[in-house]
Order: sequence, then structure tokens, then C-alpha cells
Amino acid sequence: MNTIYQRIFEYTPDALLVVDPTGRITLANAQAETLFGYDRSELIGQPVEILVPPRFVTHHARHRAGFNAEAHSRPMGAAVELSALRKDGFEFPVDIMLSPMFMKGHPLTLCVVRDISERKAAADKLRQQAEELQKLHVALKEQASRDSLTGLLNRRGFHELASQMLRTAHRRQESTALLMIDLDHFKQVNDRRGHLEGDHVLKMVAETLKATARENDIVARHGGEEFIMAILGDDEAESLVAAERVRTAIAAIPNTQSRITASIGVATFKPELQKREVSQILEEMFGQADRALYAAKKNGRNQVCHFSALKTKAP
Repeated sequence: MNTIYQRIFEYTPDALLVVDPTGRITLANAQAETLFGYDRSELIGQPVEILVPPRFVTHHARHRAGFNAEAHSRPMGAAVELSALRKDGFEFPVDIMLSPMFMKGHPLTLCVVRDISERKAAADKLRQQAEELQKLHVALKEQASRDSLTGLLNRRGFHELASQMLRTAHRRQESTALLMIDLDHFKQVNDRRGHLEGDHVLKMVAETLKATARENDIVARHGGEEFIMAILGDDEAESLVAAERVRTAIAAIPNTQSRITASIGVATFKPELQKREVSQILEEMFGQADRALYAAKKNGRNQVCHFSALKTKAP
């Protein structure tokens, strides 16, 4: 080897190995000794697989044979993660460049091996930080959509999911029911029993609604003592049965200082041939359920009223 090339080979900052077609190491530089923990006399004549973790040896040997069959330059920066093995058994990540060469007419392969432990650690740290930020983003979004007292969806979260439900209903040509649930005489609970009892009642109602709801039903606290539930697939008769089940469950809540009842207004959206804006449909259903709720309150409370039962009145 020419003296100037010998010096370049010896003192380049990367580990350099020259491997013959049988996979034996014929040359190694000083950085290869430092990187792998071997004296070069221990490397020369050895199969290059002594520098490969045992679980990758068979694959590496096949890959080497394929490379020799169709030799070509392989630059660093491959997508696949590579690992090397030190003499003491320590594994570390590496990037490798392969380049076919000839020396005195004999085909050889120049292997440039670079330790990328620091680079990989930095990349792993960045990936971990990105994952943590993503989790934080999801948690903050979830928190922004939840009522802090009951853990139910808040109004914002409900509108987002109910809009998705209405799109699904339109696609499947299924009905959707909206239940507006208002606790009767709740102000008296706060006035006579205190806000701690009032909060306790709201939490118990929330738990009852979650227990009563089906898996795909959407339940939320709409504000104050008012709750809402959206049900996919229920027509008018089925929505009345569901509302009555909710009303009965609330009336049966134990461990409160006074009996709790609720009035429920129900509206049902039937599939339409002509598609309308989801926001328009949802606003219409809220208006209908609210009117039905008002009627239930006016008729004595602790009852269910469907919008269809109301007589049409001029505004």
C-alpha cells in the first residue's frame, strides 16, 4: 500500500477494515482497535462476523455473500439499524459504508464503520420527547373536552362526538335520538343541603348515566344540573324507552340526602334523503329536545316527553 494511503488508512477517524471474499479481515486500522477493543493482530485473519452480535451472524453471512456476488458501493445512512459487537461483548449501534476495491488484482471490500451511539441516543431522546408531547397534547385535548366535576364530556366534547354520530347516522340511514335531562328542583338541594351535597348528587347522576348508557351512546354534562345523551339507531319509540330507563335509574339513586328525579325531553332525527349540514341538524335537535323538556317540567316533572307529542304552535 502506498505510504500516503497507508497514513490515510491508519489515521482516518472511522474504523476501517478490509475484508477478502471469504469474509476474513485482512487489514484493520488503529480506530478499529479502539472501537472494537481488539488488537489488530487479533482481528487479522478472523471472520468479520466476530464483530457481529450472535443473533445477526447468519443473516450477516448471507448478506455478505450476496454483496460479493454483485459488489457495489453501499453509502452510510441506510434506513436499517445495524449493531456491532466489542471484544468485551458490548453491543453498540453503527453505520457502515461498503466499497468494493482491488488490491494486486484481488477483489476486496473496504468497510468503514462509524459508532453512532451518541447520534442514536440524541434521536431516541428527540423521539421520546415527541411522544411525550403527543401524549400531553392528547391529555390536554381530553381535559378540554371533559367536565372537571363529573368526568363526563362537556358541551364542547359532546358537540364534537355528536356531530360524528350524525354523520354516521346519515351514512347508515339510521335514526338518532337526543335526550336532554334536567334534574328537578336541584336549586333546593344546593340551598338546603349545601354545594357539597349538590356536587355529590351531580356525580351520582353522572355515574348512573354512564351505567345506563350503551357502549356507543354519548353522555355529557351540558351545564349546571343539565345532562344530555345521544343515541345512535333509536327511532321515536325506542328513544322513549331509553329515556324512561334513564329517568327510572335516576329516581332510584341511593345515598343522597333527598330524592332525586329528572325531567327528560327527547328529539329524534330521522334519516333524510337530502343531506343537510350536521351543525344545522344538531341545533334543530337541541331546540326540539329543549321544548320537550320544558313541556315535561310544565306537566309536573319526573317524566319523559317527546317533541312529536307537542302541539305545533305559532311563535
